[in-house]
Formats: sequence, C-alpha cells, structure tokens
Amino acid sequence: MDDQPKFSTPDFKTIWKDYILPFLLPSRGPNIGIVLFGAFGLSLLLQMVWIHIPSDKLFFSKTSLIGYSLITLFRLLALLLVYVLFTEHYKISEHHTWGRSPGLGGFFMAFLAGIPAMLLSVGIHNLFIYFELKLENPIPPQFYYYVTSESSMYGLLLLLVIGVLLPVLIEELFFRGLIFCVLPERWWARILIPALLSTLFAINHLEFPSLLVIGLCCAAVRYFTDNTLCSCLTRIGLFCTKTLISRILPIQDPEQVQNAMDYNRTILYASMIGIVLGIVMVLVLIRQFRLIRYLQKNEDQRCGSEDGKALQIPLKEQFHLDFFIGITCLILTWVMSSAVIM
Repeated sequence: MDDQPKFSTPDFKTIWKDYILPFLLPSRGPNIGIVLFGAFGLSLLLQMVWIHIPSDKLFFSKTSLIGYSLITLFRLLALLLVYVLFTEHYKISEHHTWGRSPGLGGFFMAFLAGIPAMLLSVGIHNLFIYFELKLENPIPPQFYYYVTSESSMYGLLLLLVIGVLLPVLIEELFFRGLIFCVLPERWWARILIPALLSTLFAINHLEFPSLLVIGLCCAAVRYFTDNTLCSCLTRIGLFCTKTLISRILPIQDPEQVQNAMDYNRTILYASMIGIVLGIVMVLVLIRQFRLIRYLQKNEDQRCGSEDGKALQIPLKEQFHLDFFIGITCLILTWVMSSAVIM
C-alpha cells in the first residue's frame, strides 16, 4: 500500500481564486495600501491640475502666498478626506489614531522635544546648503513655495494657519495617526515609515534632509508616548523655538549665497554646534520617553487594558494591488516635480 502523499498541480481556477483575485481586490480590513493609494493618488491628481492650469488664467501667481496657500489647503484636505473615509469605513476608533493620554509630563516633554528637533533640522539644512555649494551642485528648488514677503496682519495670519497650524494637525493625524495604527507593531516600522512618507508627501527637494529629521523626531515621540497630540506639540515646539532663536541660529537662504566662499561661517559653526546639542538632548529625552512607555505597558498589564494594542493586521494583507498603485503615484509625484522644476 502506497502511503506517500499525493501532490496535485493546482488548476487555473484555484490559482485565480486563492492568489490572483485576493491580490487584485482590496483587503477586507484596513491596510497601508489603501491609505497610500488614496493619499498619494489624490496628491498626484492635484499636482497634475496645478501644473496644467495656465498662470495667465489666474488672478494670482502660483508662487504668491495666495497660490501657495490654495494648493497647500487642497493637499491637506485630500489627506483629511482619506482619513475620514478610511476610519469610517473600517470603524477605526479614535483610540487607535489619536492614542491615549501620557499625562501632563508627557505632553510637556513632547513640547520640549521640539527644541532638539529644531536644532537638528536647521543645522542639517544649513550644512546641506553648504555642501551643495562646496561640491558645486545646483541647489534643488522647491515645488510648492511662495516668493512674496508679507508684513500685513492678514498675510501673517494666513501664513500661520496654512503654513503651521493646519499642517501640524492634519499631517500628524494622518501620518502619525492613521498610518501609524495600520503598520505592524514594530518600533522601526512605526518610526521610519511614517517619517519617510510624510517627508515624501512634502515634495520639497531642498528641505528633504531637514524634513526627514523632523519626521523621525515626531514619529519617535508618537511611538514612545502613544499619543498623536504629542507629535503635534513637538512640531509646535519646533516652530516656537525656531522663531525665538532665529537670530542665533538662522536658516541659510540659498538665494543669498552664490558659492561656498560666500557662505557665512558664523552660520556654519552655529549649525555644527546646534547639531551636537540636538543629538545630546535627543539622547536625554529618549531615556525619559522610554520610561513613559515602560510605565504605560506595566499599567496595561496590571489592569488588563486594551490600551496601546495595535490593530492586528496580517502582513500579507498589507500588499495588494492598491499598495503598488499608491507607491507608483508616490514615485510619479516626485518624477513630475523634478521634470517641472529642472
């Protein structure tokens, strides 16, 4: 009697039902693929419309504060639309996107984390400009920007709302809230992936290194405190600190220097000192943030609470056709922006 197991070759119907069709259809549960497809698909659509609108048909310039505010507002509303539709469709609670309260001390430390984030981001930006000039590389221009200077109260208020408050709230809620909760419960994934995606969403070639540092700092704060509002406070702390010490550590404007010889050495040395101080402060704050996370986990285990637990999404459910379409849209946004500004 032959006891050997018999292996049958699967037919096309089985392959279609078990492998091809699940890949083509969206997942029944939440996953990062649908989020990427929605966010970067809408971003690509807005970018194409913005590029092909004739400048002479508008009553304002695309590089004016009004133009910058308009396209920024639409891109932020696209993120908010994806957030609302996604959370409503998959019934994701605010507990997973907003997290939980780390206490007054956690909020205060999150605000203080904006200080090293500012030192590192400004210092890296200034060094990036210097090395680009030193290597005689062309300074990469921005894609969405404004060149007009506003001194009126209404202009400054518009810049504060569109350039600071709305991006802080909506971007943190989307990247450190929604994307954070659908990722696997691994510290490197929940810190690196939201930071990289938020940096790529900005489509800012000039600020890419500094924005990546800010994204990493905010994602780390979100991970250790388990609260999205804390990452918002980190960015607010960064903005306040940058405004207060702008004379001590100014941001180097690439339009004011033609080559490395014209670079202000005071700014260069201040940037180096700022980076060193920022690294030291980050190491001190990480130790305190780890203590907050340790206490939260102990409290969850003692009380049997569901707080802090991530959505249990299998890894295979993250990779469907919508994931690769979203990545394609992300790549196209950068390819199109590079082709336009070159």
